[in-house]
Amino acid sequence: MQLQLEDFMYYPDFACQVAGMQRYSWMGVQGVERQCELSVVQRVWFIFGALNLVYQNVGLIIYMWLPDEKTQDIVMYVAQLAETGSVLGLTLVAFCNMWMLLYNRHQIETMLSELQKLIIERNLISKRIQHFYQQSSNRMRYTKIFFLCAWFYYNSLPIIELIYELSSEKRQVKFKSQSNTWYPWYMKSNTYISFIASFINQVISSWIGVGFIMASQFLLCFFATQLQLHFDALAKKMLSLDARNPNAHVELKSLIAYHSHLLRIAANVNSVFNFTFMINFITSTIAICLMGFAMIMIDLAAGFKYSVGLCAFLVFTLFICFNGTQFTISSEKLLPAAFYNNWYEGDLKYRKMLLFFMMRSCDDQVWRSYNFIPISMATFMSILKFSYQLFTFVRTMI
Repeated sequence: MQLQLEDFMYYPDFACQVAGMQRYSWMGVQGVERQCELSVVQRVWFIFGALNLVYQNVGLIIYMWLPDEKTQDIVMYVAQLAETGSVLGLTLVAFCNMWMLLYNRHQIETMLSELQKLIIERNLISKRIQHFYQQSSNRMRYTKIFFLCAWFYYNSLPIIELIYELSSEKRQVKFKSQSNTWYPWYMKSNTYISFIASFINQVISSWIGVGFIMASQFLLCFFATQLQLHFDALAKKMLSLDARNPNAHVELKSLIAYHSHLLRIAANVNSVFNFTFMINFITSTIAICLMGFAMIMIDLAAGFKYSVGLCAFLVFTLFICFNGTQFTISSEKLLPAAFYNNWYEGDLKYRKMLLFFMMRSCDDQVWRSYNFIPISMATFMSILKFSYQLFTFVRTMI
């Protein structure tokens, strides 16, 4: 059975459901629009979860500046800032992804409609579609499993720590929730009730945050896969193009228009994800350093808790850079495909058209954050290197 665009959207749709967000809709096969409306209850849940996520950022910032929470020990004070700042990095990334997905909703749905039309117009080979579908599904499936396990692990640690403190006679019960977020009820007491309220709020905010992060990552993977699929199809059609055919000019002109359409979609994808690329890279660089510092400077429980945050930053940064590299590699197939057909048997007009196509294919297609930071595996390695340099510098200074 021929795969449809909706099949590729399975994991982005799942992430939207986790975040409580309305799924993206577009004009599908035979002009039928996919209906993705939310019920009243779902809308209320989404608004509550989004506001909870926003407050999570505010509460972490308030906690960092509360005078009564600071300590005279400079080492522990820096460790406390590292602990709070690292979690703030995750919530900030989730909030920025939420803003990007909502603000660019119309542009994203327009690109989905364009891709739907391209699949129908170009009559792509089903075997190649299946190949790219399996590749992207495997990437998103394993990433989904990691984020859901990380969410469960992160939120179960305060319960495990509380049970351990209650069962131990030598330890004092601290009622410490997942992160150092300030809530208004902390001004009155720090009891079971305030702990439960804080725990539930952070469970919800972390669940919504994971949903938005997954939705952004999976949508990027979706667009990268679609562009890979079309660049691969374009390269194969260029190879099979026969310059001796009387209709070769018409076919080549159609392929050049096809290429222009793909480049326009790729540029639109880059513009949609520009802001999140920048935020993800900046926060990842700083948060990896802070989480590593918090893991070694606080207690063993903090080490276990922030190990999952460290892995989360590594995974979604790797996911972004890997998809960017795959997009670049797929676009590099076009120049060899144009050169290795029988262009030398075509007339002058045909060769001029083909030369124009080859000159445009010489430019590497690379997604960049505001035309500055390339989205590639080389950037991922640079982030790791710079984060480690920051970590060693802070540790040496302290």
